[in-house]
Amino acid sequence: MTPRNTCDLLIQVAMQAEALPIIHLLSLKPIGRLDSNLPSELWRGSILGHQISLVTHGRDSDFDCDRIGTESAAVVAFLALRITRPKLLLNAGTCGGFASQGAAIGDIYMPTRFLFHDQRVALPKFDLFAKGDQTTPDFSQIRSATNAKHGTCSTGSSLDTTVQEMGFFAAESVACKDMEAAAIVRVARDFQTPFVGLKAVTDLVDHHQTVQESFLKNLKFATTRLADAVDRAARAFSLL
Repeated sequence: MTPRNTCDLLIQVAMQAEALPIIHLLSLKPIGRLDSNLPSELWRGSILGHQISLVTHGRDSDFDCDRIGTESAAVVAFLALRITRPKLLLNAGTCGGFASQGAAIGDIYMPTRFLFHDQRVALPKFDLFAKGDQTTPDFSQIRSATNAKHGTCSTGSSLDTTVQEMGFFAAESVACKDMEAAAIVRVARDFQTPFVGLKAVTDLVDHHQTVQESFLKNLKFATTRLADAVDRAARAFSLL
């Protein structure tokens, strides 16, 4: 690592479709691969004198799609944190919301509690590790700037939802469901780096419309809302 690689704010985004509106709004410039062995891409820029890095998970060459899910989230978070050593890690992405919790398409959530809903290990201590119940600080200035909702975020590596998982969501009062955040929080904790998550709702988990249909229909709207929230968060961060 060289000094020029460090930054003040690191933004981690899984999908290119989620990242591009942020890249354009913040006028970030492409740097290249985060690591020569991975497809993850690095972008750089500044806002109000503070250095910003953005990393995406990149596209898988074998399957020609974004590397979504917890595995890539943890690997990219580890490398990006080791290289950039930021003052704050912001994970920006889309999520499923819950109508029963008052969510609407395009809502922005800034959770401060994170769980895994699809890791079930019925062994002492391993059960709690698998659930991964973690809390993060609530940056009131960033929340105020983004007008983000509170709530618990639950992470899993599947787009759809099982009946058992629906029971888990209800029992834990989960407000939004994604595929990366809890894994990134765990790595940020290891690096002792403060974490903020911003999630834009593309679909309602407890709605009659299928997740796939809703996600594709609302992706552009949600990512536009997400980019605006990230821009506001970055400006609020620069004033902390």
